[in-house]
Amino acid sequence: MNRIRQFAGQTVIYGLGHILSRILFFLLITVYLTYRLKDQYQYGIYTDLYAYVSLLIILFSLRMDTAFFRFGSKAENKDFAFSTAIFPVFISSLVLLILGFIFAKPIAAALYYPDSPHYVRWFSLILAFDILSLLPYARLRLKNKARFFVYCKVFNVIFTIALVMLFLEIIPREKLGTGALFFIPALAYDIDYVFLANLIASIAVFIILLINLGPIAIRINKDLLRKMLYYSFPLIVVGVFGSFNQFFAVPLQKYFLGEDVINNISNGGVYGASQKIASIFLLFTTAFNYAAEPFFFNNASADDRKALYGKICRLFVLIGGLLILIIFLGIDLFQLLVDQSFREAIFVVPILLMAYLFLGIYYNISIWYKLSDKTVYGALISFIGVVITLFISLIYLPKIGYVASAWAALLTFLTMVLLAYSIGQKLFPISYPVKKILLNILVIVFLMFASVYLGNLIGNPVRYLINGLLLVAYIYYVWESEKEEWKGLYQ
Repeated sequence: MNRIRQFAGQTVIYGLGHILSRILFFLLITVYLTYRLKDQYQYGIYTDLYAYVSLLIILFSLRMDTAFFRFGSKAENKDFAFSTAIFPVFISSLVLLILGFIFAKPIAAALYYPDSPHYVRWFSLILAFDILSLLPYARLRLKNKARFFVYCKVFNVIFTIALVMLFLEIIPREKLGTGALFFIPALAYDIDYVFLANLIASIAVFIILLINLGPIAIRINKDLLRKMLYYSFPLIVVGVFGSFNQFFAVPLQKYFLGEDVINNISNGGVYGASQKIASIFLLFTTAFNYAAEPFFFNNASADDRKALYGKICRLFVLIGGLLILIIFLGIDLFQLLVDQSFREAIFVVPILLMAYLFLGIYYNISIWYKLSDKTVYGALISFIGVVITLFISLIYLPKIGYVASAWAALLTFLTMVLLAYSIGQKLFPISYPVKKILLNILVIVFLMFASVYLGNLIGNPVRYLINGLLLVAYIYYVWESEKEEWKGLYQ
């Protein structure tokens, strides 16, 4: 089978699972909640807390899921890799729970939620069960059990949605915490019930994955464990810094926008809603990464690096550009995904779209440090990204507002791409069609500017026709650029 076709098939399968589940979650959180609550502060709380989740899940998972990919793909380690990896993950999750419950009040106060220590306790539980689920998910991916992987992802979201609807729409609020419903607490904010639904769903999915695993023989190979921890430690740094660069805009806004905390969190909610619109593109990027990591590990010969990696990066940019233009040219429709009170920051969407394109390119070209076990370079690059994010945020958030976060993301991911490429070509050369990729990026930017210029010149409704023609022109460009490759996918 054509290996590009194989990779595309895996991306579609994992993409359907991830994208379908995330679209459902997007409809629940971004669309449903912004319209239902019309409360920027509550949505700001949501965006703020889940930024910490994205960072802590990497820190306390010890990135053993990636280490499992690296060492579990070797025949001599298949029997020991999973049981060896699960041991430190279990200990780490236990430590997280203990810290979360003992220090709930001071942590909540430090986060500016002094009246809500239950946030810390609940999210400790959510994190613990999600972290324990990572290795079973990784095992499904390594064994190419994509269907069950998809089922679990979709079930998680559907069950969460059902619980949120139950709490917010079906059960009368005055009956919560009383009588037969004594076990469902009466909470101050509607958003709290979203967190509670997440907690229950995380526990349910973990139980399902645990049942699927069957009996686990705990056989710890100390030498293998040492290698896995040595391999994964720089990846923890990479992941934490990467999560900071990608998701920590709202927490930074909370502390540094310059207004009082309530207004800062509310502004963070406005920014977070527009960020979610741009994050539709990240669904494609994440689906790509889900398929890419095991694919690259299983196809890591010198010939593969020359024939496959560069071409896959090129195809990513072509298809990614199409998705970016669909969102940008159709922004008048996409902005309807959030309530009118959250549309003030819609102008940051094109900046974030380009930032996420560079992030996707970085995911592709940075694979070299994982394949060559030089993960320390990934940590160094991510650290430089954090410095850039912090510098721009601290200096410019008080001056120009939350748009500084969007520009910080773009400059950070662009710098990381340049560093990863330049260092990688020296230590682990991979052939990339750099000129074609740069041309593709220029075409995307040109079409975006053309849309804005012509739209201002002509106005509605002709502007929509112009945008449609620009999109058709790009689709033609995509087809002509790699015509033989596209045909090969159907052969």
